[in-house]
Amino acid sequence: MFTRNHTIKRILSLAFSFAAGLLALLGTNNAYADELETGGVFSLSPMNQMITLTPGETYNGNFQIINPANNQHEFYYTLEIEPFTTDNDNNIEFVAKDNYSLITEWTTLEKTGGVVYPNENQEVRFSISVPEDAPAGGQYFTIVVKSGEYAVANSSVDLKEVYKASHLIYADIAGETVRKGSMTNVDVPGFLFSGKITGSAAITNEGNVHSQATHTLQVFPLFSSEELFTNEEDPKKSWIMPGNTTVSSVTWEETPNVGIFHVIYDVEYEGVNSNVDKIVIICPLWLLLLIFLAIFLIIFKILWGKKREKK
Repeated sequence: MFTRNHTIKRILSLAFSFAAGLLALLGTNNAYADELETGGVFSLSPMNQMITLTPGETYNGNFQIINPANNQHEFYYTLEIEPFTTDNDNNIEFVAKDNYSLITEWTTLEKTGGVVYPNENQEVRFSISVPEDAPAGGQYFTIVVKSGEYAVANSSVDLKEVYKASHLIYADIAGETVRKGSMTNVDVPGFLFSGKITGSAAITNEGNVHSQATHTLQVFPLFSSEELFTNEEDPKKSWIMPGNTTVSSVTWEETPNVGIFHVIYDVEYEGVNSNVDKIVIICPLWLLLLIFLAIFLIIFKILWGKKREKK
């Protein structure tokens, strides 16, 4: 049988264990935050460059690594050159070298790392020596900037990575470029139980250089010309890499839960427009069931009334 003193001791022991665990958890979070802060969250300016290169010539480029004023620590960084492409959702992904990343072999970094102090910028310089026989069309690479803490051990330096960002280079090698492509599945769903009004299209680049598609979406009430949503002033733009098919979309983020709307979705790619003009109904399943139930009751009442009249 537990005595009163034993119960009090047990409660105090549990309280002490809880407090110790909470302090340990807070201590772990603080250390992790300090590690991130020490590693340095930085930005790049600009994030990408679109350049035209001439075979036989050398291009000198640069960008800035920025250590923001609210960061209290310097951070160390390393630089790496990597080929990239885009996936079906237009996200950047690193790939093995191919005919569209030969430029990685032509590119030289002035340095491969350094340190940036608080509220300072540092310039990264690179040069691209284009061969005389460089193929015309697109070439792509990214300079990956990785930051972290340096730990010196046994006279070697190891970088503990905590943050990274990529500076993207889209290069167009002068010469005979081919710009062509196709669009499929250009559509806006006409009926939704839930979700947001979205126009989407699958775009295939059949040329040898990157090209851009432009997406615009307009939404009106069913019986009015007053726009509820439009992105005409700032249309969504997506880059499609050579040989890739990219699915791009534009969404009305503030789509209501119920309604009937007139929607116009337009995609322009390589001088060709594809247009969808559609009535979109948004009706939750519960509301649809209520409508069906109401219709059933009305029909039942009519049939029941006719049956009684015959009697």
